Amino acid sequence: MVYSEDSKNIVFIESALIDLVPILLETLAKELADMEETLSKDDFDKLQEQAHSSRGAALTYGFESYAEILLDLQHAAENEASEILKHLFSLLHELLESVKFESST
Repeated sequence: MVYSEDSKNIVFIESALIDLVPILLETLAKELADMEETLSKDDFDKLQEQAHSSRGAALTYGFESYAEILLDLQHAAENEASEILKHLFSLLHELLESVKFESST
């Protein structure tokens, strides 16, 4: 998967969910920190589980670009590819910092 740092990161969601976006972002940031802690312990099995769970939350809100990277993270954890995992974590941080959620209705 190729990720473009130049592309605008806008996620369109139902207006009923827009007020929940700050909670989502806070939750994803905490989960990301937890996954990094898990990597520091070389617990690749747990990391796969955490990425899978976080991916579900991202998909619920239509945050597909984040979910795609989490899927890659799951695969990298399965292969215990620490350097790739570090790069993927960096991409996830960038997405969380730059994402904008807008109402689709």
